[in-house]
Amino acid sequence: MMFLRILPHRTLFFALAISAGCCLLTTPEISAQDSTSLTGGASTTAGSEQTGEPAEAEFLQYVAPKTVEMLVGLRLTAGDGDMIRTSAMTVFPTDWPEQKVEIVEVNIPQPFRYGFRDLPGNNKQLLFQSQLLPAHATVEATIRIRIQKSHIVGPVDTTSLVIPRRIPRKLKIFMGNSPYIEANSSEIRKIVKEIDETDPLTDWKRIEMLYDWVRDNIAYERGKLKSVREALRDRTGDCEELTSTFVALCRAARVPARCVWIPNHCYPEFYMQDQDGNGYWFPCQAAGTRNFGSMPEYLPILQKGDRFKVPEKPELLRYLVDYLSADKVRGRKDPQVKFVRQLLGDAANLRSPEPDQETASELPDP
Repeated sequence: MMFLRILPHRTLFFALAISAGCCLLTTPEISAQDSTSLTGGASTTAGSEQTGEPAEAEFLQYVAPKTVEMLVGLRLTAGDGDMIRTSAMTVFPTDWPEQKVEIVEVNIPQPFRYGFRDLPGNNKQLLFQSQLLPAHATVEATIRIRIQKSHIVGPVDTTSLVIPRRIPRKLKIFMGNSPYIEANSSEIRKIVKEIDETDPLTDWKRIEMLYDWVRDNIAYERGKLKSVREALRDRTGDCEELTSTFVALCRAARVPARCVWIPNHCYPEFYMQDQDGNGYWFPCQAAGTRNFGSMPEYLPILQKGDRFKVPEKPELLRYLVDYLSADKVRGRKDPQVKFVRQLLGDAANLRSPEPDQETASELPDP
């Protein structure tokens, strides 16, 4: 998904949705704030940033870690006119209990400066700015990161895990409606009611029955992005629709839930607490091999969430977008931009866990 618009005063606007192989990306109505100032272009090395959530060791195990490397940034070629006051941004991977991110090399040449914006839910954007990019100039601005990713092994004994009676304030962004996720629809509430009438023995079993309902009633089929309501009508969808439907069912059942985005794929997580009120996020595979509460996956996490608000866009977003703008673009030929999210070395051979193990598109095609 992308669109390019040149306004009468030659302002350039470009936005590219981060789609996951069969899927796409987003977080709630909380305004984003820039967490750091922009830094001048340079080639440096940097240490890791410890911004992840607390480790959840009691009910979740993180095993068999594997290290992969990734290049994040953009390649930009100006048209036949100067680009004035150019801004760009792209999603940037962050730390999670199952993922540690280390910046190993920064290659941001002049005239670009860079910085980071922290978003709700522990998500982050990489920002670029340039006062002047001359006509026909080509700039590649990238950051190389090293990611240690672990498999997640879920609990064996789930009897003490419960749905929280009171939703913690920081988790309210994972309740209610999101773009394409109608958690309050009558169809979703009806399904939750029917499952509750079967009287599940535990809260874990109740959520697992919601999960199995999605896998049993929505057939996997690649296609254009649909809302949950449309997926229920058609009874078909790919990883996006299956994930979104499970998230909607959880939220209707008063269970915090969110989408997790990796290259070419997405999957859901749901939140539960132990008897002492400690919280845990449990992953599951809505499309692909059945995994409920566990996740054997080495592809890097780009973002968690499905309802975002950023200053550059007036509407709520399903996922963070790649974005390029300039106050003036003098000339007739438009600039060309390619956002980079490139897995390096052996990581380039990692594949998303789609049912047919095929890739519909890049995340987006960078």
